[in-house]
Amino acid sequence: MRFALLLNALVAVLLLAPASAHAASVFQSGVPGSHGFAYFPFWQQVLTDMAAAEPPSAAHADAAHVPQCANLRRCIPTAWTAFLDSIRKEPRRAQLDAVNQWANAKPYVDDIVNWHVADYWATPGEFIARGGDCEDYAIAKYFSLVRLGFSPDDLRLVIVHDTNLNAFHAVLAVRDGGTTWLLDNQLPQVVAMDVAVQYQPIYSLNEHGWWLHSMPKISLGNVTIAAGGTSAEVEIVR
Repeated sequence: MRFALLLNALVAVLLLAPASAHAASVFQSGVPGSHGFAYFPFWQQVLTDMAAAEPPSAAHADAAHVPQCANLRRCIPTAWTAFLDSIRKEPRRAQLDAVNQWANAKPYVDDIVNWHVADYWATPGEFIARGGDCEDYAIAKYFSLVRLGFSPDDLRLVIVHDTNLNAFHAVLAVRDGGTTWLLDNQLPQVVAMDVAVQYQPIYSLNEHGWWLHSMPKISLGNVTIAAGGTSAEVEIVR
């Protein structure tokens, strides 16, 4: 997929961020951003749509009389609710494993194929129906855990620089039991985030705010990162 970093808007704040940061430190480091998500319109739209999301309605039933959502983007699929109910009484660590496995079983589909645009952040309803790319996995896991009772303050959608692949990637970080856990569509298991030494956090988000962790030092194709600030699109891998 293609991912817009919006460096033209962020460069002044990025220059205040540390030169490097380790993935395990996302809850202990980073420069807090200004109020709101003006720099992250895709995330803001996801939050807006999830706040208005509803379960399927019989008023929009299909020919087989199966309730449907009038708006897939603002849909709370019955299968999602059933899955979450099936693990609601499990220990929190078991819930992390179950949510990670459930989401990672969905098909990976690039935005350009799925939505015919360079970058698109899907809601869980869209992701469940059509699959998605790395940030869509992380978003579905985020809202799954919120609906299971995890505090948003213990969750971060993290955009990282994968230093092994020299590419940007999105994952979910979860703080629980004194450990920061990594839920990653590239890994079959939930692991402690300090294991992922190849991931350098750039910025992280939850519904309460955002944090800058490092200035990305990366060159991919036609990307230019300049002190004056230029808009850049970079490749995110699986």
